[in-house]
Amino acid sequence: MTFDYFILIFLWIIFPFILYRMIPKNRLREAIATFLFFHMLTWLFSIGLSYTNTIESPIRFFNYATKISFTMEYLVYPTLAVGFQLKFPNTSNYPRRLLHYLIWVGIIVSFMFLIGMFTDIMNMKKSHLLMSFFNFIIELWLCRQFVLWILNKNNMKSEQII
Repeated sequence: MTFDYFILIFLWIIFPFILYRMIPKNRLREAIATFLFFHMLTWLFSIGLSYTNTIESPIRFFNYATKISFTMEYLVYPTLAVGFQLKFPNTSNYPRRLLHYLIWVGIIVSFMFLIGMFTDIMNMKKSHLLMSFFNFIIELWLCRQFVLWILNKNNMKSEQII
């Protein structure tokens, strides 16, 4: 087993544990909606990026299924999006919320850069990191809008019942 597969297995051990510890019971519905919606967004964007050879994943599980990294798209990025959503400063001013976006997108892009630099899990050109930066800003914004819509919709239904 190579170092890269060890890293993939380590990610599959540590990120579910992070999810388990990060999500409070009263926000589980919000976390599930965030995870699943962001998972869908990353699959869509990453399939397009991998077929245009913007990103490559030479070492991955399910080599014959797709050209994208199952671990990154199914586990890592959605977990980070859950952290973004749960820690979002709802009552803060605009600069603080913008800083929140920039910090979390910076974390995601830094993680991508480090994985690409030290392993073969992901090969990403440095010139495409900027594109990924804006890509993740859009994805996190779309995910946030969807989750707020879902939570608002559920709140309206519970108010109508009472």
